[in-house]
Amino acid sequence: MSEICLWKEQYRIGNKEIDEQHYQLFGKIEKLLVIARSGDIETKRKECFELIQFLIDYTKFHFESEEKIQKEMQYVGYTQHVWIHQEFIQTIQQYKEKLEQDFSPALLKSFAGTLLTWLSQHVCGCDRKIMSNTPLEAQSALAGAAENIDLIVSKLLEDNYGLHVRNAKSCLYKGFVEGSVFVRRVVRGKNSYVFLYGFSEQIARDLYTAISSLQIEDLENLDEMESSALAEITNIMSTYITGILSDEPVADLRYEDTVYTKEYTDETYNLRDGVVISLETDHGRMEVLYSRVQ
Repeated sequence: MSEICLWKEQYRIGNKEIDEQHYQLFGKIEKLLVIARSGDIETKRKECFELIQFLIDYTKFHFESEEKIQKEMQYVGYTQHVWIHQEFIQTIQQYKEKLEQDFSPALLKSFAGTLLTWLSQHVCGCDRKIMSNTPLEAQSALAGAAENIDLIVSKLLEDNYGLHVRNAKSCLYKGFVEGSVFVRRVVRGKNSYVFLYGFSEQIARDLYTAISSLQIEDLENLDEMESSALAEITNIMSTYITGILSDEPVADLRYEDTVYTKEYTDETYNLRDGVVISLETDHGRMEVLYSRVQ
């Protein structure tokens, strides 16, 4: 089994209190991930649930500490940062409930992958901006959906993973999105929004390695951790985009992810009016479809 070392010095944001809390969180996730990948979780059931409960409690404590610091310094992204925290607390609470009903290797891997990916993205894409008092994402009130999606996804790819977007273009949806791995994210509120993300093979592999220091073994047969990690990458992107394009409170929104390999074959939603943004990076292509549906 590959050695796992999740903490990276690039995760430091320059605040001693927050950096120490992040270090503690990555350390506990590392222990949980080792157990999840061991194939022998039943004998470590008690240790697993102690780690899960610690992660839930410490994440809430960390969010409260971080929000207090932001409020005291009048951070410009405070309100958006808080609702991103609120959404993730809902996610980890749901995982805890599921694990209490089904303590399986598959679900534990999915939880570890989601937690690791969210935390690494959040630290790189959000928390780094606190000390410099920088807004969470580039956006323009005058821009349309395509322009804002391009700005947000390009910025997150660069900030979180160091992937420079060389070129981006938009077009109407023609019935397909290119890629080797696809994640469909449905956001439901008063209105419903469908996002479809297509990753080329290279970008899917490189993004997963950047997050976990691990390799995807079989791209056509992703395990639960690999699937949840790639889904979580699109989660935070969709959260930012929805926050700009919708005026609904984040607490009122509900989410659903589905990961597809080889090709996207589902026809549940009519996406003919969607817009596709194609982004070219040094690590391959990523395409994003956005559509508001009834």
